[in-house]
Amino acid sequence: MRETDIRPQALLSEYLRLNAEDGRRLLSRGDTLEPRVCPGCTSAEARDEFSKNGFKLVRCTHCDTLYVNPSPTATALDAFYRDSPSADYWAAVFFPAVAEARRSAIYKPRAKRVLEITNRHLNTLRGVLDVGAGAGLFLREFSEIADNVVLSAVEPGSAHATDLQKLGIKTFEGFSDAAARDPAWKESCDLVTCFEVLEHVPEPLTLFCDLASLVRPGGLVLVTGLSGSGFDIQTLGAKSKPVSPPHHLTFLSTDGAEQLVERAGLELLSLTTPGELDVDIVRNVLLEDPDAVTDPFLKHLLFSDNEDARNAFQIFLKEQNLSSHMWIVARKPGTK
Repeated sequence: MRETDIRPQALLSEYLRLNAEDGRRLLSRGDTLEPRVCPGCTSAEARDEFSKNGFKLVRCTHCDTLYVNPSPTATALDAFYRDSPSADYWAAVFFPAVAEARRSAIYKPRAKRVLEITNRHLNTLRGVLDVGAGAGLFLREFSEIADNVVLSAVEPGSAHATDLQKLGIKTFEGFSDAAARDPAWKESCDLVTCFEVLEHVPEPLTLFCDLASLVRPGGLVLVTGLSGSGFDIQTLGAKSKPVSPPHHLTFLSTDGAEQLVERAGLELLSLTTPGELDVDIVRNVLLEDPDAVTDPFLKHLLFSDNEDARNAFQIFLKEQNLSSHMWIVARKPGTK
């Protein structure tokens, strides 16, 4: 898989342009920002890293988490997502254009990996709940390989929620906090998944606590997201395209993620970074801007025609938990 397979350059550039404009509009609305401590370890000690789209990003000096500080308030974010040309473009143009490519490159392997994890850690899987389910591609792929499993979803987007219901998937239209307070949804599944939502939220502890409330005692919480201690984000800094506030606000380090799981009252089972695109992402930025990376060894490796060396380096990043794509698997204490 290559980055352009799932993020065509022209579409990505337009999305990032709209995102930057959205950020400027959000900042122009007045008192929309508030200070925050590290979302991983709660330390208030951080060093300035860079600014992007008008937002300042800092790095925690204790756990190495990268995060926007100050961050948009909850009210500002709610208004932003209700009136955001970049979010509309992603839903109406970008994602439909890559849906089939992502189905084979991302969602099929994801469903297989999730089933392997549940087989390893659960005796019985009766129900899976996907938070932020979108169009339901993961749930559809998972249903193809998992028998007798009840599928359900939490999805705030009304169009996606309607589509999910048409597919026969039990759907809560709203955010995870509201679902977690609903007695009909509390502790309603053996596995709760949440893919690529983590980087969007300014307070991930709240998200993890919501997920923990939705899963039964002894069940699994599986979360994926961007890691600020991974190769492409560390290497590119402000030139990293995934670092795109106001959509992306939080980039937990692996250390910060471990501490976050503990603070949420969950038992960490595994934390891995099985990313496949770090090297390709950095190489693509270098092809656009040869000065984006100054380290001569990295430039030699990434500009080299030696694809085997680049592939081996990506495998090294995965095996040493140095990729920017992170998977967190945790168990809720108690017995089912």
